[in-house]
Parts: sequence; C-alpha cells; structure tokens
Amino acid sequence: MAFQQPHVPLARPGKLPIPRLDRPREPPKKPAAPRQARVSRACLSCRARKIKCNGAQPKCQNCADNQGDCVYAASRKDRLKTSVNSLSCSPLIH
Repeated sequence: MAFQQPHVPLARPGKLPIPRLDRPREPPKKPAAPRQARVSRACLSCRARKIKCNGAQPKCQNCADNQGDCVYAASRKDRLKTSVNSLSCSPLIH
C-alpha cells in the first residue's frame, strides 16, 4: 500500500506554502519630535553663507551675533507687482 499525502491546493505545481511566523506585538512607536518652524525667507547674508536664518526682523540672530547688515530681499510677488505697475504706467510706443 502506497503512502498518500493529504491534498493541499497549491497556486503552482511544485511550490509549497511557507508557514507564517507569529511575531510578538511591538509597542507603539514614539511620536516624532516636532520640527522647527520654517522661515518664510532668509536674509541675504544667511543665504550667501548658506546657514539657517531665524527670520527675525530687523536683524536675524546670525547677523546680530556677527554685527553684520541684515537685509531681506523683496518677495517675488512684490517684485512682480512693481514690475507690472511700472509697465502699466509707461506710455505705449506704436
């Protein structure tokens, strides 16, 4: 009499299912540390030196520590407004 294996449906012939391991439950992860708030724009000195600017006005912390000039460039939106206003005020040349 031949030994018979129980019939197990397989996805593909010749493949055996891999048993899953029971993993112990991990404790919940700690929440991530709060990120520093981003500054809307850095002063020109901090940009040139490629360092973090805290965005304080009239002088950021880095410029105050180094007794440097702290100059903020106008935002792109403000520059566009002034260029559009100067174009609309100029006479048209035909």
